[in-house]
Amino acid sequence: MEHTNRHSPGAEKLGKPLVFFIVNRLFEWSQNFITRELSELNELGLEMLIGARQIIDRPDLSEAEKRLREKYFPIADNPFNFRYLKNHLALAFRRPRRYLQAWKTLFSLRHELKKFPRAVVCLFRAAGIAAEIERRGVTLIHAHFLTAPAETALYLSVFTGIPFSATAYAMDLYVDTSGLKGKLARAAAVNGTTLYNERFMDSLLTGHPKKTTTRYYGLPPSKTIQPAPPAAPFTFLAVGRMVEKKGFEYLLLACHILKKRGLQFRCEIIGTGPLGAKLRNMVAELGLTNEVNIQGMVLPNHLDERYRNSHVLVAPCVVASNGDIDGLPNVILEAMNNGLPVISTDISGIPEAVVNGYNGWLVPQKNVQALAHAMEQAIHLKNLEAMRQAARQTISEKFDIAKNAQKIKDWLEQVARHAGDAKVQVVEKEPMRV
Repeated sequence: MEHTNRHSPGAEKLGKPLVFFIVNRLFEWSQNFITRELSELNELGLEMLIGARQIIDRPDLSEAEKRLREKYFPIADNPFNFRYLKNHLALAFRRPRRYLQAWKTLFSLRHELKKFPRAVVCLFRAAGIAAEIERRGVTLIHAHFLTAPAETALYLSVFTGIPFSATAYAMDLYVDTSGLKGKLARAAAVNGTTLYNERFMDSLLTGHPKKTTTRYYGLPPSKTIQPAPPAAPFTFLAVGRMVEKKGFEYLLLACHILKKRGLQFRCEIIGTGPLGAKLRNMVAELGLTNEVNIQGMVLPNHLDERYRNSHVLVAPCVVASNGDIDGLPNVILEAMNNGLPVISTDISGIPEAVVNGYNGWLVPQKNVQALAHAMEQAIHLKNLEAMRQAARQTISEKFDIAKNAQKIKDWLEQVARHAGDAKVQVVEKEPMRV
């Protein structure tokens, strides 16, 4: 008979699924939405472990977020150490058919040559922890991002027979796509986080049973919003990494147009990244030193004050030259929760939150004139308060973390209970031993 951890003593004692989440780094600065979601799932009582190669030391975590440390399960960044290799050999000896199936799976993904070493590392990571994950009574392996986390989850699933699922975002669907179709095909279920992503994944899974869904992440909705700051100077806020897909160069060009029209405004840009020097040079070259201020990183959980001191968030997102694209930027939701209308572009999942004329403005990407026009409309809008309330209402109705996390919890538990039979069919009689 197949040794299946779904009927392990630990799982029976708990009486509910135990989910092993895999992330690259726990408390990653740029992935606060994952930290928030995991924290809420933990508070809702989802049984979990969180596997990560590193845990980030952050001073801005809430008490609930700090409690995630109790769920931390370290995964070796370099799995070619004595302990992992010992576990690897033990697995290969006791479950040779599963072991060979894992390597067969790796080669079937047809990775890009430059990504093949990463695939091997992921397989060795999975082999190093498989026995322990099975011993703990895990019933579902869930990866955040379809890159290395999902690859590790896939091999771990092959080794143990435990089903795996994943949450996709954007980079892992449109940029780092090596082996993507194979990982999607082998997953029990995938959350696309936006309808745009869900439709894209469905296009890759033609001929497969429906396995994709959209479960939005979210944040705690504010019950009220503070009054808007003084009308002068009218302040635009932009937050994000200084990379091409954020479109900040188009924002600076739009600011230049507004200045030439004689409009009074301020634009605060918060973030760091490889384009920082270029953007600062643009500010000087365009004569915007009195209107635009670019500063470094602000702690994610300390951004609320910046939102409250601004009138409108500008997120001029674009599809980068390498195909990189934002899904639904978390800063858009955070700003709306603080009552900021949003000016953004009509790409990807952004229109699923920003509704043109209701809680903000949507313009075509890379269209500087349209972006400047929307910013000018915001400056002159007489009833900005109506848009402020609409922005907050959108969060309450669609992106409430408590409601959305409950939907994610229900979905994960359903997958854990029902997906096992659809997973790996290779069977070994001998259970693994730690």
